[in-house]
Formats: sequence, structure tokens, C-alpha cells
Amino acid sequence: MLEYQVVILQEQPNMADTYFKNLDEDSKKKYVSQVLERCKQVWDVDELHEIEDENGRRALGHNASTMKMWLSRPSMPWDFILTTAIKKNVSLDYLLLNINENTSLEDVRPEELLETVNKIVAGSLEESADFGIIDPTFVPTITKKIKTSLEDALTIKAKPSKSA
Repeated sequence: MLEYQVVILQEQPNMADTYFKNLDEDSKKKYVSQVLERCKQVWDVDELHEIEDENGRRALGHNASTMKMWLSRPSMPWDFILTTAIKKNVSLDYLLLNINENTSLEDVRPEELLETVNKIVAGSLEESADFGIIDPTFVPTITKKIKTSLEDALTIKAKPSKSA
């Protein structure tokens, strides 16, 4: 029997501030496609509709049009991904982030997240310059400083081992 732990967040994030919601449409499509590719690899199939569970249900009960919509809309098929993780005994870290036993979070940067945040920051600074809030000549320098700070902050470094 699976046990679930419910975690109540102190402060709920605004949906507009979440990673997936802030991606542009092409980045969302790419991300959903990569996640679904890993699901296909786990099931050892070439196409999602080829997946068959132990009860003989194709595509875990999802029809072909629904699966096409995941990519065209794009929308993250959370139930499908979670079901894949449970039935195939694989980590959500692998399915969602491509992290497995051979890779760890040490020295990994979420490149797409950095790219998206940098676009948002640069766009906001350029808008501020357009409205006369900041001097336009400062925008490249500020953008570069923020980008460097974000890259450093979002890079998870390996903890040094304690010597005995």
C-alpha cells in the first residue's frame, strides 16, 4: 500500500509565477515533448498509444486525441506521468527533470528556467527603460549582473565532504 504525505505550503505561489506557466509556447511544447519521450522510453514503446497496462488498457485509458492535445496545447499530463512513475517504478525526478541514478542535482542548472527568467528580466528592464524609469544605457549591465547572479544561485554545488 502506498503512503502519501500531504505538505501544506506556508505561502501558495501565484500560478503565474510557476516554472511551467512562465515558459513561452515553444518551450512548453519542447518540455512536454521531452517528458513524454522519457515516458515512452520507460514503457519501451515508440508511440504513446502503444502503451498497454496490466489490464490491457491502451495508453493508460487516454485516447489518441487527448495525447495529441498534450503536445499541441501544450499541457502537462500529470495523471499520465504519475501513473507511469508508479506502474514502472521510476522516479518523477527522471520523468520530469531527466535526473536518474547516473545523474544527480550536483552541478546541474535548469537551463530552460534560466533562459525564461533571463527573458523576463531583460523584457522588464527594457520596458522600464521605455517608460523612463531607468536609464536605457544601464539595461545591458543590469541584465548581465542579474543573469550571472541567477546562474550562480540556481547552480546546485556539491557539498564538500567532511574530513574525519
